[in-house]
Amino acid sequence: MADLDAEFALFEQEIASLEATSSTPANENNQPPIPQPKVTITAAPVKTPKSYNVAKSAATITQAPALYKDESAALTQPPSPPKILLPLQQDVEHVTKKRLTSKAQETSYLGQVLRGEKKMKRFVRTAGGQTWEDPSLAEWDEDDFRIFCGDLGNEVNDLVLANAFRKYPSFQKAKVVRDHRSNKSKGYGFVSFRTQEDYVLACREMDGKYVGNRPIKLKKSTHKDRDLRVVRKKNNEKKKLGLI
Repeated sequence: MADLDAEFALFEQEIASLEATSSTPANENNQPPIPQPKVTITAAPVKTPKSYNVAKSAATITQAPALYKDESAALTQPPSPPKILLPLQQDVEHVTKKRLTSKAQETSYLGQVLRGEKKMKRFVRTAGGQTWEDPSLAEWDEDDFRIFCGDLGNEVNDLVLANAFRKYPSFQKAKVVRDHRSNKSKGYGFVSFRTQEDYVLACREMDGKYVGNRPIKLKKSTHKDRDLRVVRKKNNEKKKLGLI
C-alpha cells in the first residue's frame, strides 16, 4: 500500500511538471520573446465649415451720388464727347474712293466734255471679227499711259489696286474689270498714269509684287489697238503695201 502511494505521488509530480512546461514554453535558442509594438487606429479629423457673423441689418445710404446733387446739372450739362474721334475703316475707304473718282473725272474724256472742251463721241471697239461700243472708256484719259494688270485675285477691287499704285505722283485711275451679270472679277484690270516717267517706273517696280494674295503681272496696255478707227487705218496701210 505504501508503494502505491509513492508511485501515485511520483505520477502527480510528473503531471505537474508537464503542465508547468506547457504553460511557459522556451525558445529554441533560450531567448526571451520579442515584444510586439502596439498599433493604435485613430479617426481622420473632420473639417467643420467656419461660421461667419453676417449682419442682418439692411444697407443704409448716407449720401447721394455727386452727379445728381443738382437736378439742373443733369439736364443742362450733358457729357462732353471725346476729343479724338477715330474714323471707321469703311468711311476711310468711301472718302478715298470718292477722291480718286473726282480726280479721275477731271482728267477723263467725260470730264472734258462736261467742261465744254470736247464733244462726246462713240467708243467703238473691234476684235475677233466682232464690233461693239464701250461707253466706259469715256471715264479714262485718252492721252494717258495705261498698264494692263493681270493675274488679280477675287479679293482685289478698285480701291486695293489703287492703293498699290497711289505712291506715284501722276497716278490717275485704277479699275478692275468685272462681269456685268455676276459682278465677279475677270482677273485683270488697268492702271492709268499722266506721265511716262511714272508709267515706266511702275512697270519696273511693281511687276511681280503681291497685290492681294497673288503676285501681279504688268505689261503695256493695247487698248488703243482695238479702236475701230485705228484698226481700219492699219488695214488700209497693209492694203497699200500689198500685205492683205
